[in-house]
Amino acid sequence: MFETQNYEVTKGINYEYVYMKRNDDSKPTLLFLHGFPSSFYCWRHQIDYFSKQGYGCLALNLMGYGKTYSPLDEKEYRIKSMVQHLISLLDHLNLTKVIVLGHDMGVRLATRFVLYHPERTLGLILFNVGYRPPAKFDLEQAMQLTKKAFGYELNGYWEFFNSDDAAEIFENNADVAIDILYPSDPTLWKTDLGPLGAIRKWMTKKKRTNRASYMTDKDYEIARQVITERVQSKLNWYKSAIINIDLDDEKDLDPTIKRPVLYIAGIKDYICVPQVFANQKQHIPNLETIELDTSHWTMEEKPEDVNQAVEKWIEKIV
Repeated sequence: MFETQNYEVTKGINYEYVYMKRNDDSKPTLLFLHGFPSSFYCWRHQIDYFSKQGYGCLALNLMGYGKTYSPLDEKEYRIKSMVQHLISLLDHLNLTKVIVLGHDMGVRLATRFVLYHPERTLGLILFNVGYRPPAKFDLEQAMQLTKKAFGYELNGYWEFFNSDDAAEIFENNADVAIDILYPSDPTLWKTDLGPLGAIRKWMTKKKRTNRASYMTDKDYEIARQVITERVQSKLNWYKSAIINIDLDDEKDLDPTIKRPVLYIAGIKDYICVPQVFANQKQHIPNLETIELDTSHWTMEEKPEDVNQAVEKWIEKIV
């Protein structure tokens, strides 16, 4: 679908990416950062639309994905290093400033990119996951707090992702995993993904359900590839967050985001629940929030609504 390129951002570390140069100088370039278990393919509708409108589009396969560098050591997944990788790629492509779009785990990298290098950004768009300022992450505490607030743990699945056998279970049960990650009934995330122990039970009992209607055969093939190739590398994004790998790097960072931010929430996302991020506005002086009738894969579920909202917002800030 997209012609991919590869670039060595620093010695021994390469990134696979798709780049479409802008053909209208008044339009900015958009930098797309995906989450788990996605790839740059999750932005296909946005790349297709915005490149046709004259915008530049740069979408990467992040570390652990596709043909990008995929180390097995979770200590290599430092966000500060990855931010430098992005800068190196932007320099290579002669891109001075971009609008950064992040989804899911890609939000962590997107927000830190803007904190470390506000001068390279025009704005920031967050999908489903809102801004979490630098702070120590305590998984146990997060699970207790969310269970108290919502009646179930929102990130109980992190405990499974952090376990030694998770990658093997994913690789051997790809269809079972795709069913629960892309279900037609998003409320299943309240019972079979979020709660502690739920996804292990789902996977090992090989439970099945109907998949989301927007998922085409091609989408399924790509999702299957992502879930059967080098899964441990992908899970390292979670492992590194659990061990607070970024704590030292971020301890002196100013938590205020000095660029305009658009947060697009999914009101049927029962893991990245919009209420969890209600306080982000205290660190974002220029924040606009839009809620869409979607579950977690907002830009794939409602691409036209997303593209319209994003374009309208870009026209306001640029």
